[in-house]
Amino acid sequence: MSEQVQTTILFRHTDGPKKGQTEKFTATNDLEIRIGRGPTNQVAFDPAIDTISRDHCSIKVTLPDTYEITDLKSKNGTYVNGKQINDKTVLMAGDTIKLGKEGPAIEFDLDPRPASHIKKTRVLDITSAKETKVFDTGTKITTAPATVAPKEAIGKQTMQHMIQESERKGKKGLLITIASVVVIFTTAGFIMYNKKPKPGPQLPPQIVNNYIKDTSFKGLTPAQIVKANESKVVFIELGWKLELTATGEQLYHVYLPFKSNGSSEYYACYWQNSQGNTEPYLTTKANAPDGARLVPIGGFGSGSGFVVDERGFIITNRHVAAGWLTSYHFRSDAFPGIMISNDSKGGLYMEGLKVQEDDVSSWVPAEAMNYNRKNIQSGIKAIDGRLSYLDVTFANNSLRTPAKVVRISDVHDVAMIKIELPETLQKVEMYDDHNSVEVGSPVVVLGYPGMSPDQYVERNSQDAFNTNPNIVKVPVPTLSTGNIGRLVKSSPGSTGARVDGYMSSMGDYYQLTINSTGPGNSGGPMFDDHGRVTGIYSAGSAKMSYAIPIRYAIDLMGRQEVIK
Repeated sequence: MSEQVQTTILFRHTDGPKKGQTEKFTATNDLEIRIGRGPTNQVAFDPAIDTISRDHCSIKVTLPDTYEITDLKSKNGTYVNGKQINDKTVLMAGDTIKLGKEGPAIEFDLDPRPASHIKKTRVLDITSAKETKVFDTGTKITTAPATVAPKEAIGKQTMQHMIQESERKGKKGLLITIASVVVIFTTAGFIMYNKKPKPGPQLPPQIVNNYIKDTSFKGLTPAQIVKANESKVVFIELGWKLELTATGEQLYHVYLPFKSNGSSEYYACYWQNSQGNTEPYLTTKANAPDGARLVPIGGFGSGSGFVVDERGFIITNRHVAAGWLTSYHFRSDAFPGIMISNDSKGGLYMEGLKVQEDDVSSWVPAEAMNYNRKNIQSGIKAIDGRLSYLDVTFANNSLRTPAKVVRISDVHDVAMIKIELPETLQKVEMYDDHNSVEVGSPVVVLGYPGMSPDQYVERNSQDAFNTNPNIVKVPVPTLSTGNIGRLVKSSPGSTGARVDGYMSSMGDYYQLTINSTGPGNSGGPMFDDHGRVTGIYSAGSAKMSYAIPIRYAIDLMGRQEVIK
């Protein structure tokens, strides 16, 4: 007895917010698949997409290999192969379902395709001068074209006269035709010349990056910039910890108990390195002092990024992708802390000095020097950070994609990460205008600030081994508009003035008049009024925001020689 083949129903999302995804269901006799933006649907869309009804349509298995789709009184209708359906409609493998005339598109398919769903061969109707008919007997019968009755014979002299008259008229007609064509083209050219706008006073074109910029272009609106780039800006989530590279042991900040007024309280411990700088006192679990409380050095959070290459390369901030390479944010109970030292017997004693947050505001975990990090220039890393997770999510989607760090800038707050997807990604257009940008230029920032309200969707599980529903955060980007308020440059530029020294407390940045950003926007793109990325959002508060010139991301994407 042959084993019955199990049919799998496939929904391939070919257009819309779930483009590139495929959802699978096992066909059974009582299966009903409901599609919509309600949380109970088997094929569920983001509740924020208001062009899709909560219960839009459903597909039922009525007979073996027979599938019927029904519109559930949706507001924008259900379309199969471009035609709106009003009653139950039989679906065939390969049919396209659209939720609304301009809504998301889904290709319906079966695996394996039953014989009843394989399209029949189409017979072409070919007509020629000779009509060929094939009868069931297989006999081929050819029907000759209908014969025309012969005309009355014409005399020889009459025929010669007719030929001469025809030639005379033909030459005359040809001359008339040529003359008519010449007149028509001449008249059309004259009319088009008169309609052509006369050149008026011309403004000199702006020359930017060695090419001419069209000064008549008025710029894109923020809404147009968002529409063109929303799918290219991603949400990034991460977690990391600090480890010893030799053993993989995690490092912890030591808290020790000290008696005060008859009771013991735990204080965060700090020490001075060989250069006289204050650092947290770190240890592994195996080497922790007796009675110590250990707080792991690490962190987690979120940020933004944008696609710069079709193969999945994404630019973001260094402090997003590699938090151990930037100044560390301590817990609130780490201050005031206690300064400790080693006594002559190798024990610890309290110096009595209180350590405040400002004393360690510039401490970078990867550069901690109490684990032989003095010779950083040697290339040997005694300690380093390691990502626990690094996930990328596209706008209005719920699926997370793991990413890896590809490259980290050694001069600015820029890093490059990469995801692996089979589809070709859309990338932003980058434009380095650092040498020509002007104060007051309009800019737009797109990202995922933490101050924005979160949105979640619930997805019912189709996994027989894990039937628990999944509630996930769906990132929706936020638009922030403003202007470049100031240029903060790391060098004096070519002003012609002689200077003996120059220093910027920050380096190269664009100071922005944008106050609606905040944590989470870090790594997001800054667009000019042409919709091109000219900067990377890096830091901000309620009073001020800063972006990095895009040239530092472009440098990170290639090989830059620093020694000639």
